[in-house]
Amino acid sequence: MPTSTAIRVPSAMRIGDVQLPAASCATRDTLWIHHYAAALYVPPRESPIDALQDPQQPKALHVQILSKAFLPKEMPKKWRDTLQGELDGAAFGAVREAWHELAVGDRVTVAYLPGPGMTLQLNDRVVARTPKHEVIDALLKTWAEGEPVPQRVNRVVASHPCQH
Repeated sequence: MPTSTAIRVPSAMRIGDVQLPAASCATRDTLWIHHYAAALYVPPRESPIDALQDPQQPKALHVQILSKAFLPKEMPKKWRDTLQGELDGAAFGAVREAWHELAVGDRVTVAYLPGPGMTLQLNDRVVARTPKHEVIDALLKTWAEGEPVPQRVNRVVASHPCQH
């Protein structure tokens, strides 16, 4: 399986007309295989959990695919169920299709901006949009796997600072 050696994520990301610095950066690894690099972007001087849960705050998660060695053919059930419950049929279908297209080096960005709402992009192509902040809340709850979202976010952010 081809892998990418670039494990850098942008130190900041522009969402609309807002520049967001990276608040947390990490890679997901199994032994020597780097699966993906991810970074969370929130407004400066804003606590990550407050920004993530506040529909009036912009935020983004950027993921770069580094290896497909363990990437399942189908989107994992927990993520599929969460997105299917929050997105309309066309948007959910587009997300599932994009999952099948994922390749090493691809960049996935989930961004939220008050007003326009949530946008999911694969590289520079918009895959899905929704004005609802609830999709962000649902994704966070799924990611926390039963742990209270604030504790999980605070623990992960504290243990994965960005080194730019």
